[in-house]
Amino acid sequence: MNLLLEIIVLNGFLLDALGVAGLGLLAMAAARLVREKKSWGGSMMAYGAAALLIARVYVLLAPHFVDQAFVDAVGPYAFELLKIMPMTLLTFGLAGVVWGLWGHEKWLKEKY
Repeated sequence: MNLLLEIIVLNGFLLDALGVAGLGLLAMAAARLVREKKSWGGSMMAYGAAALLIARVYVLLAPHFVDQAFVDAVGPYAFELLKIMPMTLLTFGLAGVVWGLWGHEKWLKEKY
């Protein structure tokens, strides 16, 4: 087996941890951009990064706490909503980051 493929398949936790850390850094950088430069695009990037981070952490933790007892406790409709939640957060998170980048670029063109 290829060494890179083996690292990706067998050591997925390292890549997940790096992904979560990267999203956290993106959120902190966007929040700093808002605080220092007053850019509305930075706030959209921060919201998008936070949504991506929440979805990523949910996907990582869901296998550990979602079992049949949990499904019985929340009911079938709430469980269906919980299944849809990561895709929704990922979609809106990516849209927020892209919209934030576009907005910040537009803000920079107007300001300078």
